[in-house]
Amino acid sequence: MSKSPEKTTTVISVDQQDDISSINDGTAKLEKRFSLWTTCALQYSLICSPLAIGTFLSTVVGVGGSPVLIYGFILSSTMGLIICCSLAELASAYPHSSAQVYWTYCLAPKAYKRVMSFTAGILSCAGWVFACVSSTYVASMFVVSLAQMYNPDYVPKTWHYYLVYAAVVLSGHLLNVFLVVALPLMTDFLIAIINFATLFVIITLLVKSDPKRTGVFVFKNITNETGWSSDGVVFFLGLLPSIASVCLFDGPAHMTDEIEKPERNIPLVMVISNSVSVIVALFAAIVYMFCIVNVDNLSAPLGGMPIVQLMYDSFNSKALTTVGVLCFIFTFIGSSYLYYCSTSRLIWSFAKSNGLPFGQYFGQISNKLKSPVWALTFVDGISIILGTMIMGSTTALNAVLGSAMVCVNLSYVPPIACLLYNSRFSFSPFVRFHATGDAAPAVLNESKGLPYFSLGKLGMPLNTIAVVWICFIMVWLNFPIYYPVTTDSMNYACVVLGCTLVFAIITWFAYSRKHFDHNTEIKHF
Repeated sequence: MSKSPEKTTTVISVDQQDDISSINDGTAKLEKRFSLWTTCALQYSLICSPLAIGTFLSTVVGVGGSPVLIYGFILSSTMGLIICCSLAELASAYPHSSAQVYWTYCLAPKAYKRVMSFTAGILSCAGWVFACVSSTYVASMFVVSLAQMYNPDYVPKTWHYYLVYAAVVLSGHLLNVFLVVALPLMTDFLIAIINFATLFVIITLLVKSDPKRTGVFVFKNITNETGWSSDGVVFFLGLLPSIASVCLFDGPAHMTDEIEKPERNIPLVMVISNSVSVIVALFAAIVYMFCIVNVDNLSAPLGGMPIVQLMYDSFNSKALTTVGVLCFIFTFIGSSYLYYCSTSRLIWSFAKSNGLPFGQYFGQISNKLKSPVWALTFVDGISIILGTMIMGSTTALNAVLGSAMVCVNLSYVPPIACLLYNSRFSFSPFVRFHATGDAAPAVLNESKGLPYFSLGKLGMPLNTIAVVWICFIMVWLNFPIYYPVTTDSMNYACVVLGCTLVFAIITWFAYSRKHFDHNTEIKHF
């Protein structure tokens, strides 16, 4: 009789995993300064879903209207949580700050480990950098909208937005480099601001907005101004706000080196923070829809921010609107700082394995500052460069912003698909995570022989749904919203994705093909 999987599997202890997490050139390592709840606060503040969904109201107005936003959010957030749980299980089995890069390397067939892991790394890094640009640009729009509200004759120039944008990037760089010890405190402050802002905006809207919209407007009437004849097409085109409002599920995994017992705590952070985000954001979205006083004003809102216009119209008070806008400004500037933090950890970890050129610099931690200074400089420098598109083509800028969701979601496919392939689509949780073939041994709970966070028999079907859903939404995230399609209305996210892949090919053959390798860390088991 053959031995059971439990008897043949190598179980890695928590102490061994702590050794793995601290590999870092032998010079310095990141300090474990985050707790479970502080990291939950970081992820919740990063995506700030109940406030973020308000920034898409002008998009929703003509692309399906309120029903598409509400029902689309329920669909996309449900699928998003399935993706989140799939990634959380991987984060528990293979805790590492490079997340899907490392997971793919551990699970992919031997002949394809390096190239698949590298591809996941480039997509992930690109998506997070694009997300940095997006969050910072939104923060600059809130600042300009406040100036415009107090100066009705003021017509903002594109370079005004860029100056604010650059100021946010530079201040975030200084904070992440020199005051990294203050990051946990800042996340606590941001949570307080976000909770206050959410309650303030929702309660004030419900009290002050008059007249309110009917249930028919919110839940039934579809508005189609896209030019596409099918409401079904419009429904899927209207998913972008929902997908972008609850996203970046891998964020906590990039903080693996800065939290105790990551194999236990990181999956909990992923599930808890994103589940709370979904619930609160759905409630906020419904309130926003009921409290729209003037739909037409959302098409050309103050400073380009529809949520500011909504508050201005509904509150009927400049003082109350100012309080709301200031909350949004603090939230999105703080969120941008956290984006730089998480992205730099991803770049640092990827470069540490020579996935990027100049890995000897980007993969370093400053002995004095205890921060990945070079990786932060790279992230913020790229953000400053990409931000110059604010002064150029709006179409190109929108393509970069939309590409964040495209690249990050695509980077989730390789590790989940490799887990399915390696386990031969088995329902058995023991087969899924007991090293067979080319897979690396997982970090397992010694008493159960499973990862500390396990989906059990639901793992295979949930993983399958996650991969199919990501492939499905790739079509719509790259689909033109308006018809007929012109050079101005074209969705250029696919072009940005193509450029990202071209960069990946050049980097692979010029450098990474000879140098990229996670194998030294796996051997450390």
